[in-house]
Amino acid sequence: MKVGIGILLLFSVTSIQAQNITGKVTDNQKNPIDGATIILQTPDSAYIDASISSPDGTFVLDNQPEEYRLIVQHLLYKTKQISGKGKDAGVIQLESKDYTLKEVVVKAEQPFVKVENERLGYNLSVLAADKVVNNAYEALTRLPGVQENKGILTLAGAGKLTVILNGKPTTMDAGQLETLLRNTPVNRVEKVEVMYSAPPAYHVRGAVINVLLKRSHDYSLQGEVNADYTNRYFNSGGINGNFRLSTPKMAFEAMYGANDVKNMEYIDLYSKHTLKGQIYDIRQNEQLRSKYWNHNLRTAFEYNLNDQSNLTLAYTGSYTPDQYNNSRTTGNYQTGNVDKYIDTRMHNVTLQYHTGSGLEIGGDYTRYTSDNNQTLSTDYQEGGQSRFSMVGGQKIDRYSLYADQSHSLAQGWNFGYGASYRFAKDLDFQTYNDVTGDIHTENTYSNLKEQTANFYVSLSKNYVTGTSWSVSATGEYYTLGKYHKWAVYPQMSLTYLKTPKHIFQLSLATDKTYPSYWDMQSSVSYLNGYSELQGTPGLKPMTTYHLNGNYIWKQKYIFSLFFTHSSDYFIQAAYQSTDRLALIYKNTNWNYMQIWGANVLLPFKVANWMDSRLTLVGMQMRQRCDDFFDIPFNRKKWVFNGSLDNTFKVNKNLAFELKGDVQTPVIQGTFDIESVFNLTAGIKWNFANDRISLSARCNDIFNSGMPQVKVRFKGQNLDMDSGSYSRAFTVHFSYRFGGYKKKETKKVDTSRFGH
Repeated sequence: MKVGIGILLLFSVTSIQAQNITGKVTDNQKNPIDGATIILQTPDSAYIDASISSPDGTFVLDNQPEEYRLIVQHLLYKTKQISGKGKDAGVIQLESKDYTLKEVVVKAEQPFVKVENERLGYNLSVLAADKVVNNAYEALTRLPGVQENKGILTLAGAGKLTVILNGKPTTMDAGQLETLLRNTPVNRVEKVEVMYSAPPAYHVRGAVINVLLKRSHDYSLQGEVNADYTNRYFNSGGINGNFRLSTPKMAFEAMYGANDVKNMEYIDLYSKHTLKGQIYDIRQNEQLRSKYWNHNLRTAFEYNLNDQSNLTLAYTGSYTPDQYNNSRTTGNYQTGNVDKYIDTRMHNVTLQYHTGSGLEIGGDYTRYTSDNNQTLSTDYQEGGQSRFSMVGGQKIDRYSLYADQSHSLAQGWNFGYGASYRFAKDLDFQTYNDVTGDIHTENTYSNLKEQTANFYVSLSKNYVTGTSWSVSATGEYYTLGKYHKWAVYPQMSLTYLKTPKHIFQLSLATDKTYPSYWDMQSSVSYLNGYSELQGTPGLKPMTTYHLNGNYIWKQKYIFSLFFTHSSDYFIQAAYQSTDRLALIYKNTNWNYMQIWGANVLLPFKVANWMDSRLTLVGMQMRQRCDDFFDIPFNRKKWVFNGSLDNTFKVNKNLAFELKGDVQTPVIQGTFDIESVFNLTAGIKWNFANDRISLSARCNDIFNSGMPQVKVRFKGQNLDMDSGSYSRAFTVHFSYRFGGYKKKETKKVDTSRFGH
């Protein structure tokens, strides 16, 4: 901790105060203009810097010469040129362009994607305007190339994908961040940035989705109340509400959600298990049920010290008391029942300080606790029995600190450096009682301490033509118990803007992924009398190298080539034990996982009533592991994926959607995963001046979205079908209130009053 605090003090002392130019771009009706390009030049036309106006019309230029010229451009407005002095450029009004020729009006189409400094920028509110999406997380699944499977988001052509909030990472895990985003309304998101190779200032490597929440600099009050009902075998639902109060100096927001979660899943398993030369025919059906209430709370306070500097303090909590999980197994080998009760609590506090001089410091703390107890009762067909009760728990404390400094230099050059420090302490234990039968149990206790320190430098260049490039190197020192590792991670990205219609991108990213704390324990969790989940002490982190190239045509169509190589790749796979009748699920390190391929994104419209997006992906997967139990493998497979997302607009208030996804068979270690198809339909109705929304959606209409899995490899023979009850019907209601903004009042001229 002393090292991290010292880093923060060092960056605070060495920060260099820079002079900025600020202003606002509006139309003739004083409405803010989003996406206007502001170019800063010397009076003799030499380029200095450039910026893009935000949704509220404001902009910041990181240089302030004594005299300067501003050129303001936008596709829908006439270019304007002004001269100025000082840091306040004031309000710049643009005049609309008229595209009228002999009663023919040419309407400009809003760009589907904006390219800003190697980032693909999307306006989430516009992208999801007519879609049947009910929160920020669901809106992310509608981003081009993004898919979601059981809470995991993937980006076509990328390796591991990380979601971050407001440009900085969090000590919350992916599931906890997902819960937060599911309780965040779409209109709270200003924009979303997609990067195939994140700059080191984000303190996250590889592909990233950066969710930027809106900031207010005016008097306003707004909020939203939501309720939803879902039927997926069980009836479930939830309610959540949020409000935001802001002034020019500060803002306060609060969000709370309560969700009644009920799940049911069937797994049919057929195992031809070879043991000591004899084949055992094992058939079983496992019914998995879970029921619980999940409560989520977020409060945030923002304080604007001045036009460029602000301070943000946020608390996020997630509470799941008395979660009940049940597994009932029937079949020709065993009849069993597993009851598990879990109580989890998560608290996260985040503090961030941003200055106009390019200095950002902050950190966060997460406390996670999980208490659980489990009982297992199994009766085998040959007459044996197994029984036990188990008490376990996990306590995690994670701290994170960071400091970043950026400098805008002459001629479009930018230089940055920074550091981050993370410490995590994980306590796990399992204690067994009342053990009977031929079952292996072992009491475990572990105390893991993990530390990660990162230092980076970066250099970038922005040209007046719009072309830009950046390179960086991050040094990392990682410790986990007695494991110590130094590593260097290079990063590179290039954006070449031939014309606004032809944009080329190239990025190189390196990353390291660490296994979860639970996966590195020596513990064994019994799913039933036949299946068990084993930990893997000594499981190594995987290192990934990713190369991606994009061609963006007309700011709409995206064509990509990609290559990913992951050494020490780990993922959970099943193995039929050769020592006993047990199906073992375990994470193991492979030699490598390698993928290369291409993807195409083609949005298209039919008049004003149909808006569609076609995504096609083709790739070859290659997987090798020389130390997978006693059956090493070296396999490869061609995989194709297609997705067609259609929105049919009846009028400005009513829209339908129809979305289909199909994927050909894939491999995962020894698994052969069959093809899947998912068809989703929905309807959305806005009324009461868009204050009320009512939507309905049916996911996986044909109940074909969950694949069947087979293993036919070196004596392993296994079939699994978990496709039951994947269809879900959801109704969502939303009411937005507020929207108040303080009106400007004309001041009384008192200049000639008084003595």
